[in-house]
Amino acid sequence: MITSTAPLSILLVESLMSTSHHIWAMTLVKGLLQVGHHVHVVSIHEANIEDNLVQNLTYAVFENVMKDIRETSGQNFIECMDFSVFYTTYVEYSWSINTCEKIIQTKGAKELLEMVKHHEFDVIVQDITLHQCLYGLWQVAKAKPPIVGFIPFGPAPWLKEYIDCPNYPNMRPYGYAAVVRPANLWQKTLNVLYYIIDDFIRHYYFLPASQRLAEQYVGHKIRPLRELEKTISIVLINSHFTFDNAIPLPPNTIEVGGMHAQVQSTTGVDATYYESMSKFLDEAKNGVIIISFGTNVDWKHIGLNKLKAVVLALSKLKQRVLWKLNIDVPVKMPDNVMTVKWFPQNNVLSHTNVIAIWTHGGLLSMQEAIWKGVPVIGMPVFLDHTYNVETLVAKGAGLRLDFKALSTQSVLNALEEIVYNKSYMENMKRLSNEYRDRALPPLDLAIWNIEYAVRNPNGLVSPVRSQSWMEKNLIDIYAILALSLVVILSAVFFSMKILYIYLCKSTASTSCKDKQM
Repeated sequence: MITSTAPLSILLVESLMSTSHHIWAMTLVKGLLQVGHHVHVVSIHEANIEDNLVQNLTYAVFENVMKDIRETSGQNFIECMDFSVFYTTYVEYSWSINTCEKIIQTKGAKELLEMVKHHEFDVIVQDITLHQCLYGLWQVAKAKPPIVGFIPFGPAPWLKEYIDCPNYPNMRPYGYAAVVRPANLWQKTLNVLYYIIDDFIRHYYFLPASQRLAEQYVGHKIRPLRELEKTISIVLINSHFTFDNAIPLPPNTIEVGGMHAQVQSTTGVDATYYESMSKFLDEAKNGVIIISFGTNVDWKHIGLNKLKAVVLALSKLKQRVLWKLNIDVPVKMPDNVMTVKWFPQNNVLSHTNVIAIWTHGGLLSMQEAIWKGVPVIGMPVFLDHTYNVETLVAKGAGLRLDFKALSTQSVLNALEEIVYNKSYMENMKRLSNEYRDRALPPLDLAIWNIEYAVRNPNGLVSPVRSQSWMEKNLIDIYAILALSLVVILSAVFFSMKILYIYLCKSTASTSCKDKQM
């Protein structure tokens, strides 16, 4: 990509305590560095970037937050599988408040605040998925640079707050609901209710708590967070209409879904370790199945009995299996299985011998599989996993495996179905072609829009942003029309009544005269 902007000084903030969000953000950082921009990163992990790109990179870390959150919460998402949609919404907002409270107490956050006050950046690029407690940075920032927000989570329910665009609940399901698209009146009604409850929790629980934390962080009162949200120039959203249900979006909302899958990197991978994996993949005559449950789902919470059932199922396959397993299992692994604690998933999916992936349904893993054209077995656990898996199932590019019914036979049936039924591969290849067919690759599009925000801070902002809720929904217009209709009908009614009375009087008068004669 050729940049059309002079080198910029960019601040990128990734505070959400999710390793997958950090990986997504680092893809954007590398892209910005490659076109010559200077980037200062503050994230939950170190910016693991090598080569000559580091000469324009500085970074800091919200120290120890990932370690603390794992120790305090346990990160056992398996326990969350039975949560209702409403309770899941509450849990997510509560988690954000708790983690934000930890973030603002770190040395990294305090240094970030002082840096923003005294160093002039051309643009602030920030994860706005949650952690609104850091929005105070925008108000105290020197020279008030434009804000570019990004959401690796995809089409979050609260996206409308940033872009002044409806959620279209008749088309796009609530992110934690187990439907691909509301199909009947009951599903649409329930879907609307999900969004209403989300708005209620966000406005009356989450935002007041975040406002308090934001003011605690900067040390004084700040504008309401709902107002600060409206100052975002551009939103980069990790979605694409070929996978997510397409809805109309304003011009400052840019879909860059699959951005992290566009590029490959082996940074941080031990060379010998990588060579052994490559050899394992290269020599797989019958293909390779990948098992990877992302960065948030831990196999230690799945249970030993289920693990043994999985191992037994894998032993019956002709294919090789590369399994990302971060725990030691007291079970002998079959010869066709290679377990590793970590591997560069995006790279591995590009290997020609990879024929399927078994994953938890996280959005980033799904997008990597789509980009590479690899069919998916999805075993959803929490949040948007079910929606992601069901969407691929509806497109014929994957199938769903139920965690509660996990057994040797269910695993073997799923793996053999995805391997030997060629329709899954054909449908995934078709979806992959549609997903990658764009005027500009997503990473290039994201970089161009960040540069555009600097050149034209309000160039893509919709005038709807300055309107009230009543004006956006034409309530005032409908009220005027309704009032006009009432006035017109009232005038007609009273006119007819007066005419009727007059005619009655005229008729009565004539009748009296006839009698006198």
